[in-house]
Amino acid sequence: MPVPIARLYILRVFAKFLGLSLFVFISLLVMLNFVQVINQGVLSGFSFYFLAKSMLYLLPNIVGMSLPLAFLLAMLLSLGAMSQDGEIIALRAGGFSFYEIFSFVFYSALLASLLLVAVNNWLGPVAFQRSTDYTISMLNRVTKIELKPRTFQNISDWVLYAAEVNSLSGEMRGVKLVRRINKDDQTPAFVNKINAALGRYRMVDESGLELELLNGQLSQTDCKNQEKLLYGRFASYKTLLPFFSENAAGRKLNQREISTWGLLATLKAGVADPDIAAKYRIEIASRFALALAPLMFFLVGAPLGVALDKRGRSAGFGLSLLIIFFYYGLTISGMVLSRKYEGLFPWAIFAPALLTGGAGLWLWKQKLYAK
Repeated sequence: MPVPIARLYILRVFAKFLGLSLFVFISLLVMLNFVQVINQGVLSGFSFYFLAKSMLYLLPNIVGMSLPLAFLLAMLLSLGAMSQDGEIIALRAGGFSFYEIFSFVFYSALLASLLLVAVNNWLGPVAFQRSTDYTISMLNRVTKIELKPRTFQNISDWVLYAAEVNSLSGEMRGVKLVRRINKDDQTPAFVNKINAALGRYRMVDESGLELELLNGQLSQTDCKNQEKLLYGRFASYKTLLPFFSENAAGRKLNQREISTWGLLATLKAGVADPDIAAKYRIEIASRFALALAPLMFFLVGAPLGVALDKRGRSAGFGLSLLIIFFYYGLTISGMVLSRKYEGLFPWAIFAPALLTGGAGLWLWKQKLYAK
């Protein structure tokens, strides 16, 4: 059948430009984020493992930001190249409609939007939280621990003290461990203490500091009731002090680190601060608005790409930049206005998608129906 062959050919040309555009945008964003992390002071003693993990967990967000940009650029460049070479005119002369020619590219746009829904609402926030955890761990320089005698050392949620330390053998004497468990950000609820006469430590790559303590005691004190005390003795005790806390409550998460389902659950439970509630609602709406970008870019990019036959391929790059600045600039402006004026929510956030889609439909009518 000739129509599937034509569709597959256009899809193959489009996929080539899409792959190249994705590579360029992802490489640029990875480099920008890498430089940003380095500028935060990581060079003063960072772990290559944590740096790699931090950048790895940033990839879903980077792909989510790059995909719409790469999709629009690839569409304008591929269709512009085919129009300039006369291939679009040849297909039209063969009796193919624009709907038949662009159908596979439209399915690609739909698939990209569905992928962005998953990335923006679930995978991206979860991965961004993990990336932030690793970055904070690097900034705290936890991975280069040099225990010194009679010195208090903060490791994750614990404070470690040893009267004597042998850095070569890892042996310690007079070991003390203290951990405060807070009920909220300021009020301590319990205090855990571990004392040991002897101990040994070793670094566990990519995990934390492993301690083996001998002949010691452990206790837990209730800060609200000093008479309540848990106490025990041990002959041998092993524990691992992680490089960073796995407890999400250890730091305050911003809205970008919380999945949409988590934001909805928080809003349903009630948020005392109206500003935070507004941030959550705007974040949810913007995630869906930005996921529509590939579909809107298809509507406006297909007729523009066909019209580039006499303007050269370089015009596609300039047009893509203008559309990107328009779409994302208005989206950011809509988020700001929605936060300032509640009556504009969520219409101001979805306005760029509606305007771009409307402009695309008009271009289809003017540029494609007329041919």
